[in-house]
Order: sequence, then structure tokens, then C-alpha cells
Amino acid sequence: MRIKYIASPTFKTKVHRLRPLVTAIRGPIGSGKSVGCVMHMKKIAMEQEPNEDGVRKTRWVCIRNTYPDLKGTVIKTFQDWLPQSICPIVYDAPIRAMWKQHHPDGKTRIECEFFFLSLDKPKDISKLMSLECTGVWINEAQFMPKAIVLEALSRAGRYPSMRDGGPTWYGMIMDTNSPDDDHWWYDFEEGIDEETGKRLCPDNWEFVVQPAGITEISGIPEGALSKDQREMIRKGLFVDYLGKRFVANPDAENVANHKNGFGYWLEKVQGQTLNWIRSRMCNVFATVADGKPVFGDSFNREIHVSANKLLPVKGWTTLVGLDFGLTPAATFIQISPVGQVRVIDEVVSESMGIERFAEEQLKPLIASKYQGCDVKFFGDPAGVQRAQTNETTCFEILEEAGFDVQPAHSNVITARLEAVRYFLHRLIGRGQPQIVISPHCRQLIKGMETGYQYKRMNVSGQEKYSDKPDKNMYSHLNDSFQYVCLAAMPQLHRENVIKQASTGHKALNTTTGY
Repeated sequence: MRIKYIASPTFKTKVHRLRPLVTAIRGPIGSGKSVGCVMHMKKIAMEQEPNEDGVRKTRWVCIRNTYPDLKGTVIKTFQDWLPQSICPIVYDAPIRAMWKQHHPDGKTRIECEFFFLSLDKPKDISKLMSLECTGVWINEAQFMPKAIVLEALSRAGRYPSMRDGGPTWYGMIMDTNSPDDDHWWYDFEEGIDEETGKRLCPDNWEFVVQPAGITEISGIPEGALSKDQREMIRKGLFVDYLGKRFVANPDAENVANHKNGFGYWLEKVQGQTLNWIRSRMCNVFATVADGKPVFGDSFNREIHVSANKLLPVKGWTTLVGLDFGLTPAATFIQISPVGQVRVIDEVVSESMGIERFAEEQLKPLIASKYQGCDVKFFGDPAGVQRAQTNETTCFEILEEAGFDVQPAHSNVITARLEAVRYFLHRLIGRGQPQIVISPHCRQLIKGMETGYQYKRMNVSGQEKYSDKPDKNMYSHLNDSFQYVCLAAMPQLHRENVIKQASTGHKALNTTTGY
């Protein structure tokens, strides 16, 4: 069976020519990423040096986050280009396939083995432990934890054995749509170490970016558009949606393989969120929410995030919200003389008790940035409970460490959320927002934008969400933010919000008053 493959420009000029340890491809939906990765695995298998018996041995592990996606997308695409007649798949545990074929040189044979695994949680790392392979392909890597990616990479280069000459090349290929800007992919591709100014990209990793399917041209004067973009508009290959204009990208790849050409992307715009369009079709880093953002109707990045990094000012009121548990978090704010709340710092941690958190995180930060500031802490009221081990409370531990700390004014979620909205909805002198967040507080910003959310409920036929915010990686920091916003509220407003919440009534909307 002869299968004709025409590589896209990105794969032809970059991916298929590169041989770094890791090649990471980021592109829009429908750009041919998966097909290109399957053909790249074939190419590596054919390039493997033969052993003494004239056999070119390689082994690949193909990974997707869930079993349905593994079977319905990865294996389906795989069999389009390595069909069952050439590379039979055995649906065992794990799913595996073997491709045996004479090499085009007429002298040697190809023996390439494939394993197909579904992995999406750190606990799934155990599935990789006994594997020895030449290379790894991770499909839709935006859904994969960094720990699994790095562990999978450690399995590469172990096959074939040195008895067969070892691997000619080994490593990993990954593909993805553009993820959030706080994703590990973004850190590796674009991240810069603030202290050293060096890129965070690991050595011998190559990031390859495909052209967008469509591009956003909102607000760009027609004269500033390229000749090709103006031609696309003349042909009607654009769509206006939610006040934005998106035009077909003349440099888009894989257009010929879509029946509707550029319409493949343009017709998918309607009904989607702007960030989904930007991530999946414009190929730019954007936050795509699965649930319903708690502050989606209140928070606006363009309004509430400072253009420049905020620094503490000596003499200003400094308040800190604290959330306890084994993932303690803190939010540092200052209140300016005109009443603007300025979020200066965020502190997050994992697997750390409050004592270590205070000694290793809070004290160094205060010593380095908040000298001369009167810092007051407001913690999760649950912190008054005594530990079963030594009967001390979180507040007692912090007081012994020298912190001025007290329980937050309320732990009722309605009151806490309204405290945040109180500041988000208000302007102060000259139209300035009453709250502004420093841009380096990335996790808080991401949480405010989408990460802190009401979880979507599994209800057929309609969209329903939980009535309380989901407990996830953003909730601890957001809880600390809510405690400090309660502390920063004017007393009368705070008392009113807490009273309404505590009596079981919906708190007054802090903008409308009803």
C-alpha cells in the first residue's frame, strides 16, 4: 500500500530536519500536527542504523491524557498512515503495534514497535517505569502534567540495546494547541528567569510554532494590514464576532486537506469564547476555562492588572491574607493614601506546614521587601483549631514567630467573594480602578481570570455548575486574597456584607446595592 504524505512547511523545513532531544510543536487545530508527528516517528525508524543482522530496531511510546482520546484520536490518526495491514495493533494491556517492512535500501529491514498509553495524573508515572524505548510522542501536551512529560523523557534512549548498536537518535516529540501563559509549556518556550535574565528553555529542546489558522485584526487600521490580509477580506474570508474581527491567515498550513479550506477555522468561531478562539485557532497563549470563572463578570485583566511591577511603599498600610493547610498561601496588599488596594506579592507553596511556610517563605520576603512597613496578617479562621500532634494552632505558631496575626473577619464564602467584588467594581479618582494587581502575581491573575471557578457538573443537556468554587490549585491563593479584601473593606460595608451572608441571604451586590 502506497501512502502519499506531503509535509507542511513547518514539518518539512524544521521538524523533519531537526534532531534535538525534544521537539515541541505548537499549532492551531487542524494544522496537521498529529499526522506530522506520526510521519516523524516513521522517519526516525527508517533512519535508525541497522544491527549486525540488518535490522533497524526502534520502539516508540505514544501518550495521550485519556483512554477515549488515545483510542479515538491518536490511534485513529496513526492507522490512517500506518494501517492495520502494515502495522497491526493488538488491543492488550498496554495497547501495542509492530511495523515490519523492508527498508527502501533493499538490504535491511525495519522493525518498529509502538506502545499506546493514557496518562494524565502524576500517579500514572508507574505505567512508565518498566518501559525502555527509543522515543516518546505526547499528543496534546497541554493536558499533560510536567512531571509525566519529564518522566516519559527519561525512558527514551534505552532501546535498542547496545548489543544492537544503540539508538541512532532518541528523545521526544510533542504537539499542542497554545495553552495558558502559566503552563509549563509557556515557561519552557517563553519564560525568562527574573534574577538571571536567562531563558528557562531546557538545553537541547527545540520549540516550533506553526502559523495561525486565523488571525485577530481588531483595531488595526486597514492601511496597516498586509496585502494578503486585505485580499482575504476582499474574498470574504473573515468573520466579525463579539466586537472582534478574525481573518483567514494566508500562511495557514494544511488548508488543502480541509474540504472548506479556510472555512474550517472561520465557521468554528461562532459560539466560542474569545480566549478559546485565540488559543485553538489564532495559536496564541490564552486562558481557556473549563468551568465558570467565579469573577468572570467582574475581573478585567486590562483594567485590574498593572502595566508595571508594583513595589511596596514604606509607610503605607500593609495587609496580608493567609490560607493554611498543607498548601499555605499568602497575598500581600498595600492601601494607598487615596484608598487604592495594590496587590504587591503572592506566595504559594506545596506540601509545607505553616511553620516552614513562615520561616522559609514569609520571613525572607518581609526582610527583603517590607522593611519599615507595619505588616498585619489575617488568616483563615479555621486556623484557631488545635493540631492533633502538639495541640498548637496556626495562629499561635505565627505569633511565636513574631507575626501580628488575627483571624479573618469571616469564613463565609458569600461574604468573602463579595469583598473581592467590592473592590473590582469600584473606581477612584480620575477613573482609576480601586484595586490593581502587580503583573508578577501570575497565579492570582490566572485564578481571577479563569482558574478559580465553579466546577461544571455532569448534567446531560444543559450547563450546570457547582454552587461553591472548586478546590484546585488556584483556590488556596484566592482564599487568602478574599481574607485580605475583607480586612481592607470599610467597616460599615464589611459588617453589612458579613451580616447578609451569615443570615443565609444573598449578600448585597456591592455595585448596585440590591
